[in-house]
Amino acid sequence: MRRKRTLQILLVVALCTMLYTIVVSRLDRKTNIIFGGVDGAFVSSDSVSFKDPNAPETPEPTPDIWPDIDLTMQQYRIANNDHPLSSAFMPEVAKISRTKNMMFAVEAMPYLDAMLQGLEDAGFTVHIGGAYRSYSFQAQMFNSKASQIAYGMGLTGPKSYLDPKYQDAVEEAKSITMQPGTSEHQLGLAVDLFDRSYPRLVYSEMNQDFYAWLDEHCAEYGFIKRYPTKKLLLTGWDEPWHYRYVGVEAAKFIMENDLCYEEFYAHYDPNFKY
Repeated sequence: MRRKRTLQILLVVALCTMLYTIVVSRLDRKTNIIFGGVDGAFVSSDSVSFKDPNAPETPEPTPDIWPDIDLTMQQYRIANNDHPLSSAFMPEVAKISRTKNMMFAVEAMPYLDAMLQGLEDAGFTVHIGGAYRSYSFQAQMFNSKASQIAYGMGLTGPKSYLDPKYQDAVEEAKSITMQPGTSEHQLGLAVDLFDRSYPRLVYSEMNQDFYAWLDEHCAEYGFIKRYPTKKLLLTGWDEPWHYRYVGVEAAKFIMENDLCYEEFYAHYDPNFKY
């Protein structure tokens, strides 16, 4: 019995000693943590907020460098096969001062005028090959192209469009001329620009200095190169003479980051597909 009691006393003393050691160590809030390695294998650290000194640092969150824009604003509206404009859509337009009858969106006109003046100051003679087009005008252009192709296929007469082969002409026309409602020209925010001294509609034979100036400076006026050749698979069109107004902030970001408008637009609309 006495031996058993002695063992109990020794056990209590051992537990008290262990408790005392824990309390003292906690007062300093320091513990020795085995860390590995030869030198400094034991690292004294705060028991609560211990941090592995060899762990990689958590990178800072990448800042959002994309412009803060509102897609509902007219200047950001997109027009293509998947996002057609209605036949009733008609922006407020006015005549471009350097032309006889070319029209452009009123809100963006000062930026277009400034860019055209910049081109002239740089020594270029500017020709505007296309600007605002109404839905009906685009429909007329498209139907004329389809009829022209159909005629080349041997389809003639006032009811040639009823021939099943006419649909083949329509499909071919879709790759040449935008269908009504899908052209940015209906937005009133796009222009086709050429150097008057190079009238042939073959880009490789046009004045490359003219387009080099535009590509370098167009964003300063809020314009982008809308359908560059290298983005054909994304935009569906190869029209490196077509420039579109989107505002200075967005234009600079797009041009500096070598984006097409589809890539830019998709960042803000998760449902947008191209």
